Amino acid sequence: MKRWYVSMLVVLLVALATTVFAFGPRGGHVAFGGPGHGFGGPMGPGTNLNLSKEQADKMWQIKEKFHNDTQALRYELFQKRFELKTLYADPKVDEATILAKQKELNSLQQKLFDKMAQQKIEQRKILTPEQLKTLSETYGGRGLGPCGLGGKGFGGRGFGPRGL
Repeated sequence: MKRWYVSMLVVLLVALATTVFAFGPRGGHVAFGGPGHGFGGPMGPGTNLNLSKEQADKMWQIKEKFHNDTQALRYELFQKRFELKTLYADPKVDEATILAKQKELNSLQQKLFDKMAQQKIEQRKILTPEQLKTLSETYGGRGLGPCGLGGKGFGGRGFGPRGL
C-alpha cells in the first residue's frame, strides 16, 4: 500500500513540475506590471530601449491613466458584446435589432481605438529619436503596438487583443 502512495506522489510531482516548466522563464515576468503591459520582463518588449527610470515611470503613469480613463468604456463594451451575443442567440430577434446593436458596439470600439492612439502618441513623446528607431527595428515596424511599446492588448487586466 505504501508503495502505491509513493508511486502516486512521484507521478503527481512530475506532472506538477512539467506544467511549471512549460511556462518557461518568461511565464511570470513582473517588470513594469507584468505580462501584457507593454514592457515585459528581461526578454520582453522594451528591453533594448534602455529607458531611464524617469521614462519608465512616465510610461507607467500613461498606461495607468489610460486604464483608469477607459475603465467605464471597456465595461460598456463588455455589456454590449454580451447583449449582442444574446440577440444572436434569440430566434425572435430581427436583423435590424442585431445590426443596430452592432453599430453601438462599433461606435464604442472606435472610441477606445481613438483613446489608444492618443496613449501611443503620449508614449511616443517620452522616447528619444534613437529609442524610436530602436523600437522600429527591434519589433519589425510594429511601433508602439496596440497598447503601448509592442504590448499585446490589455494582458493581465482581462481584456486581451480579441476583446477590443
